[in-house]
Amino acid sequence: MKHTIKVSENGTFFTIVTEGDGDFDGIISFLKDLVSHPQWKPGNKILLDHRALKLDNIKTSGVVAVSEYFKSISAELGKGKIALIMRRDVDFGIARAWEMITEYYVDINIYVFHEFDEAIAWLEY
Repeated sequence: MKHTIKVSENGTFFTIVTEGDGDFDGIISFLKDLVSHPQWKPGNKILLDHRALKLDNIKTSGVVAVSEYFKSISAELGKGKIALIMRRDVDFGIARAWEMITEYYVDINIYVFHEFDEAIAWLEY
């Protein structure tokens, strides 16, 4: 799994583009890179562009483990928004399961989308 991080000119909007076969280590890697980025501040908005990511090998235990890690960095994430864009229905379902078991334990607002434009509109609202 590969990822790249892009930051808006004003430093408040982070885009993470992922590709390949998603796994626990790869997801934790981009989350660590995000919160340790020199421009990161709690409350920034995050777009996770997972359209080229495949979560076929993620099991329920992996979804729970990612949720637990996400909860552990909740203070570092702050009260911003995070939008996930998923291309395939199976990946969308896995992301929604993660959203449902995570959203009540973090301050950041989480939403999963199929469409890029819808995700951007929600983040900008």
